Amino acid sequence: MKYQIRKIALLAALLLSLLAGCTMPEEDAPNIYPAPPPFDFSGKVELSLVAAGDNLIHAPIYRQAKERAGGSGFDFTAAYQPISGIIADADLAYINQETPLGGTELGLGNYPLFNSPQELGTHLVNMGFNLISQANNHVLDAGKQGFYNTISFWRAQPDVIMAGAVANAADDVIQVLECQDVKIALLAYTYGTNGLALPASAEGSVKYIDDDLMIAELAAAQEQADIVLVSMHWGVEYQARPNDEQRRLAQLLADNGADVIIGTHPHVLQTAEMLTAADGREVPVFYSLGNFISAQDQPATMLGGLAEVDMTYNEADGSLDIDRMAVLPVVTHYTGHYDNITIYPLSTYTAEQAAAHGIRSKHSFSREYLVQLFDERIPAELQDRRTDF
Repeated sequence: MKYQIRKIALLAALLLSLLAGCTMPEEDAPNIYPAPPPFDFSGKVELSLVAAGDNLIHAPIYRQAKERAGGSGFDFTAAYQPISGIIADADLAYINQETPLGGTELGLGNYPLFNSPQELGTHLVNMGFNLISQANNHVLDAGKQGFYNTISFWRAQPDVIMAGAVANAADDVIQVLECQDVKIALLAYTYGTNGLALPASAEGSVKYIDDDLMIAELAAAQEQADIVLVSMHWGVEYQARPNDEQRRLAQLLADNGADVIIGTHPHVLQTAEMLTAADGREVPVFYSLGNFISAQDQPATMLGGLAEVDMTYNEADGSLDIDRMAVLPVVTHYTGHYDNITIYPLSTYTAEQAAAHGIRSKHSFSREYLVQLFDERIPAELQDRRTDF
């Protein structure tokens, strides 16, 4: 019996010895359950903004959209398709909708009194635009009803804000969009409305450029939002450089809380720069992005820009870092008789396309001209060329 107990004890000791010999040292053992990555407590939110200029819908643009729809509504897909991916990739996408969306019920209109189908707005939303300005000189072109139809259309769009036009006192609030738990306010103002005005009895209003109004609304926006974007319809049409008043207003906006300033109206590309606000913040200003799309007939109006701003919002202290600002050049192309109007990035626009541009029936035009114009208007350090031109 003692022998059996001793035998069992020896076998147990041998087994323990063998097991010990097969066990890897702790530092050599494979990590079957790897530790999760450390949680980011920094509270930093990265956001990308792309901003387009004047969406100027002349008759050839909505006519071609109607033809492409095959007799049922309007199809604007082809006109915007080459740049649609750039818009879709951004967290925030801004556009100046230069023409009212009064809808077909009021009759569509061309220059000088524009009116566009609401299917255009639907396409912009589907592309990814979520920040809309209607503060421009054409917002009243379709009259009182066109003005209210435009506001009603935008207010019905989920996850989209429109600034610059309000229906009544209750509608006159700071427009705020939430993205990744960060609140973005959009303010929008215009120098005028081509001498047109709403009837005195109308409850709605257009936001006109006014120092006191802008300062007051900037203060309110800072109370309600984390980031404040300001759209300014300003300057002089077709002027290559911003004037003194544009520069004064830009500094005023920056000093009073604007985080990014987007300029429209001249229909041509103007310079961009980083301003320093009174409190030391860096504030990108794009003085004019030119046309996004149009059927204008001057060579310089064929070149526009998409403003790009990458920024980081710091939840811990509410500060905003501007990581990058740039301008991506875009080209409006059409063939003879304003056919096939389409927007292209300049990086993909070919010399052959430029040689076939309909504008050549009136003016000299080439891809080299567009590249030179872009180099003249936008500083090299702010150019987004994507690929070499």
